[in-house]
Amino acid sequence: MISTALPTEYRGGVCTGPTTPEGDGIVASGPGHVTIVSDKVFDWRDVPTSQQDEVVSSADGATVRIQRCIIIGGIKALLAGNGDHPGNDSRYARWDLEDCVIMDAGRRCPEVQDGVELTMRRCWIHNWGRRFDVRAFAGWAHRGGKIVAEDCLFTQDGGLFSLGLRDTVTDMANHIGQAVNDHGLGALLRMRTYLPGVCRALTADTGGLVLATRCFRNRAWIRIDNCDPFISRRDAIVIAEHIDAAMPLHAHNYLGRSVLELFYALT
Repeated sequence: MISTALPTEYRGGVCTGPTTPEGDGIVASGPGHVTIVSDKVFDWRDVPTSQQDEVVSSADGATVRIQRCIIIGGIKALLAGNGDHPGNDSRYARWDLEDCVIMDAGRRCPEVQDGVELTMRRCWIHNWGRRFDVRAFAGWAHRGGKIVAEDCLFTQDGGLFSLGLRDTVTDMANHIGQAVNDHGLGALLRMRTYLPGVCRALTADTGGLVLATRCFRNRAWIRIDNCDPFISRRDAIVIAEHIDAAMPLHAHNYLGRSVLELFYALT
């Protein structure tokens, strides 16, 4: 289904929190309607975790294009398919992310479900889990969702216990609980069940699929399913240069320095 309505566009500027308490920053709705988000900074670092939901989400078969955007500190960055309209989502929904940076978020960087297809190109996901509530993960495809990642960077600047002991234990317990909910007690026999959230860069479960090519990880324990090939730091720097050149000028004010300088410093 192709909507005849003009695309909804969010271009430039800064978003410092949800439109309503405990709400989302942007909600894209379909079926078939196109929402374009470009050259925008989402700086949610000062929003209490109890007062926010997704930074950007979609429902009912929406088409979403996000370009040259930065998300900092959102507890849930991007949700493609919210579970309310799986029929329209699996039939019509499509997401494209290009030249984006997600830093110090909690999870859903992105999460894709209900048959939605999402392609991410030249995106840098750094320190997922740092804005913690119940679980940590970056990209996750499940319930028939599909993520294709090309030339993407997944990095952590800490170790396996970078969330701290209490949050690490909470994270592990909730991942185990989610696995048991999805697979029954047999999940306790699967090694994936016990994978810490900070390791979960790009993974799939319950009928989801992730495909990755030319992606970079700066820790051997970072998990990117179905990636071939992985690239070197030297090649990753070229991608960081491209992202940096594409960023709107005001983005550097919120990152504290350029994307390329940050990549050098943090990896």
